[in-house]
Amino acid sequence: MNSVYISLILILIIAVVIIIKSIQISPISEHFISKQIIITDNLLNVKDASEKTLATIAANTGDAANAGEEYMFVDSRNLATIIDDVKRTNIIDKNTIKNIKGFEGIEDTDANIQLLIDPYINYYVLNNKAANSTYKEGIFVCASNKVLRKEDCVWDIEGKVIAYMSMSDYLFIQAFIKGYNLNSNNIYLKKITERDFENTEKIFDYLFTYVVLNSEYMNLIFFQRYYINGFKDVDIHRIKAYYPFIKENYNTIKYYYTKDGDTKNNDLYLSTETSLLPIMRYDLVSAVENFVSRLEMPVDYLEAVKEDYDKSNKGGFYGCYGNGEITNKFECDSYYNIDGTPKNYYSFWDKKCETDEECPYFKSNTNYPNNRGGCIKGNYCEFPVGVKRLGFTKYTDVNLNTPLCHNCEYDENGKKPEKPDYVFENDFDEREKNNLNTIISLLDYRDL
Repeated sequence: MNSVYISLILILIIAVVIIIKSIQISPISEHFISKQIIITDNLLNVKDASEKTLATIAANTGDAANAGEEYMFVDSRNLATIIDDVKRTNIIDKNTIKNIKGFEGIEDTDANIQLLIDPYINYYVLNNKAANSTYKEGIFVCASNKVLRKEDCVWDIEGKVIAYMSMSDYLFIQAFIKGYNLNSNNIYLKKITERDFENTEKIFDYLFTYVVLNSEYMNLIFFQRYYINGFKDVDIHRIKAYYPFIKENYNTIKYYYTKDGDTKNNDLYLSTETSLLPIMRYDLVSAVENFVSRLEMPVDYLEAVKEDYDKSNKGGFYGCYGNGEITNKFECDSYYNIDGTPKNYYSFWDKKCETDEECPYFKSNTNYPNNRGGCIKGNYCEFPVGVKRLGFTKYTDVNLNTPLCHNCEYDENGKKPEKPDYVFENDFDEREKNNLNTIISLLDYRDL
């Protein structure tokens, strides 16, 4: 009986030893297991201002194996190369980044690789229709090295140095230049890094950049010596004709920096003027399912107006464009207010439209079924993007104010194409439904 008991004890001891040995010799990966590796070209934009994570290690050392816990943000200078690889393979996995410096040993991990990229890249470059999520909301801002005067126009950037930090900034600037028909040869683009902010010399006139709200990057810009502004007098629809994933938003810069009750010591650098601050969200992409895009990618793809108008309709339905409280032509067209002070706004006495047929651009785009260009709410004629409105029906469409057009080329005499494909505000869904180009031309994401 004792021998049997001893034998059972020995067997139990041997089993325990074998289990311990197997645990000791089992390979334990020093890399991520079931973790997220999120690739981005702006680490500070995806870190909360209040969040202190070990992701900084990856930014400073490039060591993917030792940074972060559940999520790791990778500051990738090779984002364009990664995008090209994903475009070619339709796969996002460890092979996507294994050849990037600092991640040569990434093939040993079973981490989930994701791209945090501009929605323009996801749609037009990757042609991706896979179900993907979006990241936190952000806005485009304009940082300047001096206070912008009332007469300064942000879109007047010829002869100036325009800086950018990320791929999204670069895409936005290209769309801005194209949307305003500016001569790119007279505009100097400069890519900067976080360290450039330490330079005490002037390094740019404007920085057009995308900031995720409440991110470290938003904080970083605030604590520099630059003034932070919106895009005053900029028509977002000119930009959307090339870069459609931004949303119209008007507010003050100061609102976004103080809306949580926070008070800043140097908030005098924050614009208090209501202006355009385009909103956008990054796409968080973990899978790619291509669709055929009609816009083929080349191989070398590199004062709110009040509606209380004069309703007498004497000789037509007229009103004062720019100030609905004025009910006579003389006062409306005058450069002075009734008290003799100069007007600080534009107003023009004009006939309001009542029917679509009164509008010069009604059904001017015959490339798909539509009623664009007609008489819209408020008795205004709708004009193509780019055309400058002078009144309810009056306009100018020459030179800088030439209407934006898909696949249109004007001859040397400025003659319109026989079948112009004009751009109208927010026509993305209509054009996509009719299998037409949704942007005028492609933007470069490589030559950063």
